[in-house]
Amino acid sequence: MLHSRGFLAEVFGILARHNISVDLITTSEVSVALTMDTTGSTSAGDTLLTQALLTELSSLCRVEVEENLALVALIGNELSKACGVGKEVFGVLEPFNIRMICYGASSHNLCFLVPGDDAEKVVQKLHHNLFE
Repeated sequence: MLHSRGFLAEVFGILARHNISVDLITTSEVSVALTMDTTGSTSAGDTLLTQALLTELSSLCRVEVEENLALVALIGNELSKACGVGKEVFGVLEPFNIRMICYGASSHNLCFLVPGDDAEKVVQKLHHNLFE
């Protein structure tokens, strides 16, 4: 991906051909991480992460699939302009394994992935520290 042109267009082209909608994306110069909700799967109950999709993506790049993660979104008005929010939020999250962070694309939300088993506890701790 480093110094390549059109890489993301190719990835999203593959995802579009397989009717995959992306929830979040974060990139670096050498990697892309994205989330998709596969809980709904198809109306027939088939999984969205088909072998055909994974094979096509694998022809372009190395693919790793992580499951059982929960997307937590902290939403607020002009959140990105609120001084100290990041420090407070990540202080609360310190004991948890954060897999992905998406912040700054919108001024109204901060999103991150946590292990699914920790999601309820994370939300409760955030609510307690930020709102109570």
